[in-house]
Amino acid sequence: RVCRIAGIIFLIIATMWGVGAVAQSSIPGWSVLCSEAGCHQRADLVGLLPDKEQAAVSGNPAARALFADSVALSPVRMGLACLVLFDEGFLIFLFVAVGLTLRRLGGRGGRVLARALPWLKRGALSAVLWALAQPLTDSLRPMLLFPGTPGGAAWYFGFDLTVAGPALLMAIAAYATAWGLEAGIKAERDLADFV
Repeated sequence: RVCRIAGIIFLIIATMWGVGAVAQSSIPGWSVLCSEAGCHQRADLVGLLPDKEQAAVSGNPAARALFADSVALSPVRMGLACLVLFDEGFLIFLFVAVGLTLRRLGGRGGRVLARALPWLKRGALSAVLWALAQPLTDSLRPMLLFPGTPGGAAWYFGFDLTVAGPALLMAIAAYATAWGLEAGIKAERDLADFV
C-alpha cells in the first residue's frame, strides 16, 4: 500500500513537472520563486546567461534593448523551447518510471518485482540520458542567447560536474542494480525450471 501511494505521488510530481516544462518552453526564462513572503512568478532571460554576460547586459540599457530584440526572434525562442522540453523530458519520464515501478511493487499477485524491474530500468536509462543532456543544454542555451549580447555570438561549453557527475553515477548505479536483480530473477526462474 505504501509503494502504491508513493507511486501516485511520483506520477503527480511528473504531471506538475510537465506543466512547468510546458510553461517554461512557452515563456523562456519563466520561474516561480517562493519565500516566506509568498510565491511570485518572473521571466528573466538575462538570468539564463553566464555571469560575465549577465553583467554586460544588465548594466547597459542599450545592451538590454539589443538583447530583448534578439531573444524575441522566433528561431531563438523555438530553440530555447526545444532545449527546455529536451532537458525536462528525461526528468519527467524518470518520475513517471519511478511512479510506475512503485505502483507495480505495491501490486497484488506474484512476481511483482519482475513486473516492476522493466520500469526501473527505463527510469534509470532516462536518468543516465538526463545527466548526459545537462552539459549539452547548459552549453547550447547560452550560445542561442549570445548573439544578443555586446560580445556577440560565441562558443560556450557549460559543464557543471557537481550536477552531471553525481546524477550520472546514481543513474548508472540504479541501472546496474536493476540489471543485477533482473539477472537474479532469470537465474532463479531457470533453476526452478531445471528442478
